[in-house]
Amino acid sequence: MHLNNTADLSWFIACPTFIEPLLADELTSLGARDVKIGHAGVQATGSLNFGYEVVLWSRLASRVTLQVAAGKAANQDELRDLIQGVAWADHMHPNGTLKVRFSGRTEDLRNTQFGAQWVKDQIVDFFMASHGVRPSVSDDPDINIVVNLHKGLGTVGIEINAQSLHHRGYRQPGAKAPLRENLGAAVLIRAGWPELVASDKAAVQLVDPMCGSGTLLIEGALMAFDWAPGLLRQDNLARRWLGHDQALWDSVVAEAEERRDEKLKNTKRFEFWGNDADTDMFNLARRHWRSIGLPEARWSHCDIASMPGAAPTDAGLVVCNPPYGERLSSVAELKPLYEALGAFMSSLSDVFRGAIFTQADVPITLSNLYYSKEYRLMNGDLDCKLFRFDSLAQKERPAKVLAEDLANRITKNLRKLKPFIKSGITNAYRVYDADIPEYSIAVDRYGDWLHVQEYAPPKDIDPTIAQKRLNSALMTLPEVLNIPADQVVLKQRKQQKGSSQYEKQDDQRSTGNDQIVFEHGARFIINLTDYLDTGLFLDHRSMRWWLQQQAKNKVVLNLFCYTGAASVHAALGGASRVDSVDLSNTYLEWAKENFRLNRLQPARYNFIQADVVEWLADAQSKYDLIFLDPPTFSNSKRMRDHFDVQRDHQQLIHNAMKVLVPGGTLVFSNNFRKFKMDDEIMADYDVQDYRQKSIPADFERNQKIHGCWLIKHRD
Repeated sequence: MHLNNTADLSWFIACPTFIEPLLADELTSLGARDVKIGHAGVQATGSLNFGYEVVLWSRLASRVTLQVAAGKAANQDELRDLIQGVAWADHMHPNGTLKVRFSGRTEDLRNTQFGAQWVKDQIVDFFMASHGVRPSVSDDPDINIVVNLHKGLGTVGIEINAQSLHHRGYRQPGAKAPLRENLGAAVLIRAGWPELVASDKAAVQLVDPMCGSGTLLIEGALMAFDWAPGLLRQDNLARRWLGHDQALWDSVVAEAEERRDEKLKNTKRFEFWGNDADTDMFNLARRHWRSIGLPEARWSHCDIASMPGAAPTDAGLVVCNPPYGERLSSVAELKPLYEALGAFMSSLSDVFRGAIFTQADVPITLSNLYYSKEYRLMNGDLDCKLFRFDSLAQKERPAKVLAEDLANRITKNLRKLKPFIKSGITNAYRVYDADIPEYSIAVDRYGDWLHVQEYAPPKDIDPTIAQKRLNSALMTLPEVLNIPADQVVLKQRKQQKGSSQYEKQDDQRSTGNDQIVFEHGARFIINLTDYLDTGLFLDHRSMRWWLQQQAKNKVVLNLFCYTGAASVHAALGGASRVDSVDLSNTYLEWAKENFRLNRLQPARYNFIQADVVEWLADAQSKYDLIFLDPPTFSNSKRMRDHFDVQRDHQQLIHNAMKVLVPGGTLVFSNNFRKFKMDDEIMADYDVQDYRQKSIPADFERNQKIHGCWLIKHRD
């Protein structure tokens, strides 16, 4: 069954978010009518010929769906009527194969997987009732059926494309590429490349100084030579769809081939120049280029600062997608790269215009160029922007990217800490802790690395402003602290609701990311990347030293021991026995590694994996020294009940005091800033507020960093 080629059909053409207006213009140029822009796609009316044109010619689309039904779908009954109203026998054989993609929900269909299964059952019922046979589900189906629901309305469609249209066919299987082909086409359109192609200029250049796998260059060449992307794909259409018209498709393809061949007669008008410093990417770009038979391009393999001059031309576009960096802190690492990029772009003749496509948070001011326009785009889930430069003249004065007030404050802090730093007590200490409200970060130095924690900005602060301040801070820190930019690690610390203070960044610690620091003669393994915390709480340094001094011949208990730093100090201080208790086996193994690092045999000490609250309630041993530093809140699945330090500290301290010998000391500490010691504890025991003495020199600016008490039995 072939659809009438001239009949009006309803189509939904999907695309990446934020390029819908560009797709609408493209569809209009292909003959679409009644064009309506939607979310991640465009609705349009056109014939089957139009649908084929989109599959073959669209540089921006991802999928082309023929809408076969639309109407009310607030519940299963309405959706069933919509599905049963489709003449399914016109689209697939009764014993054919199908696959359903389902999005949205009804009053009684709230799960997409179940929704897809339910739709499939309705179609199966249709064929069983009408033909006595049933189709089956397949990963390589005759047709892909798409059901979308929104606000009580639904559409049922059939995809006529065989694979996602962003595939062109020139990329090698498994080849890494920073952006999809249709996104690359959108970048070029926003950058103004089609206008240069359509101009009357005799010579036109496209330059990508960081070409990666060559996506922008190849997409630009396809536009220049009027080359339909579908001509590169081996599999364009769902050919087993019964509505497919092979003769019509062949005619559309033949016309596209004629247009391409005609344009390829004048290849000398265009010059394409690709450059990349990465050998693998450079070679990959050339292989991609040559694999589809494009005219030879100009290639250079060097750092952008070493690129040769551009050949004379009448018009040109320099466009690139620079690396974003794998960590947010890499914004400082990108500074020399963007400065070199800006310098290269400004070195081109004034017939060039430019465009940079990058992560939205990257400060484009690093290029020292004035951008003319910016466009928001999405690269997968990453928020990005395209900056367009109609002039490539650089600013007379380089952009001010360093935060002078932050630099001055850190310099002042270091001056005050100079005696402490020179003492050699430790090489892990706090440099800055939100001393200036505008820069709400904590900065800790661990040897030759910086660990930066960004506190979540207040809700009344514009996120864009907050991000600019953070970027400025991240570029300032390497300069003022003389630390390489790639040795700065950033984490965001938010108020933990319903989770432990030991929240992990990744599933497990990677020992390849470990560093070693020292304090008061002890050495510790720290990990700056895999967890929210590093393995060593710097603000407890003074109390760990106190514990070492007090531990001689004592029996010591470390509760919520984390990575065992306090236990190590007690053992180094000559404790006769050290028991370390924590619920996490990961941290207990880390603690054992810390013992080995300090030439202490873990087998001589006790490492107990248990819920501290439950273990302490049943503990029978007696201890001379107890170090108790619980989290503010924890709801680990392995705990019988969640823990809240304000609510639970009274019973926790009572249980600790039951195993503390007369004359012994319980060190109780926590980081909950609003914490208030229970009056009953104050009355029952000898409680000494030890906060001021427990805070190290590098934390004296923040007296609320923790609370600390020494608790003893009354005589």
